[in-house]
Amino acid sequence: MTRILITDAVDEKYVKKLQSIEGFEVDFRNGITSEQIGEIIANYDCVIVRSRTKLTAKLIGRAVNAKLIVRAGVGTDNIDIAAASGMKIPVANTPWANVVSAAELAFTLMLMISRRAGQANVSTHEGKWETLKFTGTELNEKVLGIIGLGRVGREVARRARAFQMTVLACDPFIGQGVADTVGAKLVPMETLLAEADIISLHASMMAGNIHLIGAKELSKMKTGSILVNTARGEMVDTAALVEAVKGGKLAGAGLDVFEGEPAIDGALSQLPAVVMTPHIGAQTREAQNRVGKEVVEVVEGFFKRNEMINVVNESSVRPNGGKTP
Repeated sequence: MTRILITDAVDEKYVKKLQSIEGFEVDFRNGITSEQIGEIIANYDCVIVRSRTKLTAKLIGRAVNAKLIVRAGVGTDNIDIAAASGMKIPVANTPWANVVSAAELAFTLMLMISRRAGQANVSTHEGKWETLKFTGTELNEKVLGIIGLGRVGREVARRARAFQMTVLACDPFIGQGVADTVGAKLVPMETLLAEADIISLHASMMAGNIHLIGAKELSKMKTGSILVNTARGEMVDTAALVEAVKGGKLAGAGLDVFEGEPAIDGALSQLPAVVMTPHIGAQTREAQNRVGKEVVEVVEGFFKRNEMINVVNESSVRPNGGKTP
């Protein structure tokens, strides 16, 4: 019997799908605490998490029977990959599931800030009619700077073309040939910061990207520009961002992710020009459907067909044999 623990919310249709597979015993414990996970994780062959659960080295060290860890989503920064690799546990994700949803949210935030739609919505709900107060700007013919031209970044670039935007991108892992397919021009970070009217973050979370955008970078951006972050909160220095918006350097910011979330720096809440959403990049019915489907494919493929699908640490676990079902 293969025992599977699910610690976060996923589409229950796919929980039932996993439960229907012969030989699988699924324990759906949405909302379970880290302490509770630590008490029971040794009993499972597979652990499935989303972004809420943090699989630390300590927790993974207790997963003595684990053969697979699955992140139902793209980012794996909430899982200690090194610890999992040290125990020869493959870690898989679902890299395609929320690409479109995240890209569309980035544009939602761009439009809300450019057209001051968030503030206008609040004002109108209060019974006011302040048409002239909320004069905004168009995206048409503006320069969009994309930091991180991976799956989501490329989807954002494709949509930018429909708005007649010029797209600059910065990504040390992507060649100009790939950028050409989505109409983007690769440039150094300095150039992107100086020329973009809107900057959208889509880089992967790694140690070198903590405070990728800090006071120095913000000072190099155009006065009146906009910053959008739907990647990871730690990539932006919150205190520096607050000062940039308060001081008028930035016209506004759109944030779906935050340092230390779910806690949010109170200073951000005092800035009407900052549009905030509670990490909803993947929260569409379509994305959650795709996430659930990919999770089933990953788990069933691994335990039933000995396939490593979307394994992010494959080079660390396969050469030495790793754990097999």
